[in-house]
Amino acid sequence: MHSEKRFEEKLEKVKNILPQTYPLISEIEKIRNSNVICFVCHQSITSRVAYRLNKIVRKAEMIENLDLMVDSGGGDIDATSKIVKILRTHCKSFSVIVPFYAKSAATLLAVSADEIVMCKSGELGLVDPQVRDPITGMWIPASSITEAIKFIEGTRDPLVKLSMADKLPPLLMGAYRSAQNVSRQYMDEAFERLGERKAEAIHTFTEKYVSHGYPINGKICKELGLNVVFPESELERKIHDLHEIYIDLLIELGHKEEEEETEAEDKTQENLIIQTNSAICTIIHGEDISNLLK
Repeated sequence: MHSEKRFEEKLEKVKNILPQTYPLISEIEKIRNSNVICFVCHQSITSRVAYRLNKIVRKAEMIENLDLMVDSGGGDIDATSKIVKILRTHCKSFSVIVPFYAKSAATLLAVSADEIVMCKSGELGLVDPQVRDPITGMWIPASSITEAIKFIEGTRDPLVKLSMADKLPPLLMGAYRSAQNVSRQYMDEAFERLGERKAEAIHTFTEKYVSHGYPINGKICKELGLNVVFPESELERKIHDLHEIYIDLLIELGHKEEEEETEAEDKTQENLIIQTNSAICTIIHGEDISNLLK
């Protein structure tokens, strides 16, 4: 009973708040002469997320100018590439709007676009894949494996070398090398139009920075030759107003009573909003409430 009440409260909040987004989407579309898709994906971009986006996009006629507003920390790079290809088949021109961040695999969405609309607080990040340990099943940042390899190569103590090498089994190393190659291949395709600057751009987005979370802002992207535009103040204000509705809603819905918080809480549950002016997909804590919003 308590769980049902909590669900009803969540649903009521969503019903009260999400209608505020439609006027802002219309205003941004008018300024940009585009069709806007809002893509707020917290947790991880997966093939299931790509499928849900396709369910919305496939119903639209060919779009002249598509604006994808992205807020995501990333996920599976293959699924992200699938999303790029889905969007490409439904539009003539494709832009990505970054109000705050599009990190890791979500960066691939941005750099694959014809244009990046970068707000002052917007940033991209390293396309540094996660590697699944074939033995433990745990996901490990490729950057962590890189640092471990550098440490092993740099130490002169044979016992330390042996001990560290045992913690990097061949299957994990194979998965690591494969993930690196996949990441570079996707970036190579995305930066094809940069010509002689391509190698520099690939290096910047895969290896240059030590921190996986290093903010690659609009200035850096523009210096690399990417087609970055900075919105005028009115447009930027509307983009942020729209973005903040989504994020504030997810923050509020993410609050749990203390007695409900446990270490065993499922951290993989989806928080996903895909919205146009005529369709919406909303997943909150793994529950699909899209049909309940109609």
